[in-house]
Amino acid sequence: MSVVHRIRLPVGATPMVEVGHEVEPAEVLATRRRPGPGRSLAVASRLRRSAADAAECLLVTPGTTLEAGEVLARAGEREVRVPHASLFLAYDRDDGSALVAPLLDSESIVGHVRGEVTEVDPDAIEIRVGGALVGGVGGSGSAVHGELRLAVHEPAEELRAGSIDVGATGRILVGGSRASAETLTRARAMGVAGIVLGGVLDKELRDFESTQRRRRQVGGPDASFAVLLIEGFGKVGLDAALFEWFRAQDGKMASLFGDSARLYVYDADPPPARRALPRPGDRVISHRRPFAGMAGELLRELDGPHAAASGVVARSALVRFDDGLTAVVALANLEATEARPGG
Repeated sequence: MSVVHRIRLPVGATPMVEVGHEVEPAEVLATRRRPGPGRSLAVASRLRRSAADAAECLLVTPGTTLEAGEVLARAGEREVRVPHASLFLAYDRDDGSALVAPLLDSESIVGHVRGEVTEVDPDAIEIRVGGALVGGVGGSGSAVHGELRLAVHEPAEELRAGSIDVGATGRILVGGSRASAETLTRARAMGVAGIVLGGVLDKELRDFESTQRRRRQVGGPDASFAVLLIEGFGKVGLDAALFEWFRAQDGKMASLFGDSARLYVYDADPPPARRALPRPGDRVISHRRPFAGMAGELLRELDGPHAAASGVVARSALVRFDDGLTAVVALANLEATEARPGG
């Protein structure tokens, strides 16, 4: 199977690849010179025209990138050139000056995925990735890539700091029900590329991110690191079927995008399918508290709307969870993880 990954390009980026090119995760796809603070450049006075008349002498429009020494405006033999490579922002008709932003040093734009370039546009590059896509409900951190490694034995097992050693360096670890702020901090310190979890406690994720911000403020190392939450926030284990799928992918290369909650696993079969609007007989997983991350079987839909403990009234269903608990859950909070037999 294959999926398409789209990489948005900022204004002024220059693509470095063409359609049909095979790219690797660390390959530079485009470069960009980011504009710095704006500066005023006299135009009307240099052309010896009024501010209004000088506006008609501009040779470029806002958003145009100019190389050093390129002409910005011309009136007869008089010209106004930009002293540095710059982005033209605007022209002030009141004082006859142009606002330009000098371009800073070139920056590289890396795709962090492996695949074939299928489209190159000024605003994006699309790459067809040979493998599977797993989406989550949240995450944090930058794009990373590395070998996938199962780090726990059971889907509800907590990923603990003591289980992370030098062998995890550069890898994307698959945990279980949660990871503490201490575990996340140790993982980053050991050079782990990223962590995939069923869930994480809100406070611990905030504590970890706060620690990382303080380290950056004092000049500490800023290595790339990402976290992906599959099922929800809180102590939420992975669905058993999805956990077994991850077990089968152990050792394969993957790319993780924490901020957009996406994980690509190369040369992998599709993960267990999920869909909204489950039906009686479906195996389901709940995505909201108090049953977040719990899996079970949808027994039947209830007639008419039901009110939850929060007071919200919604269409609901009776679900028997794997731990033996039977509860009423809003249908909007349920997702089918596999089709019912014969369905």
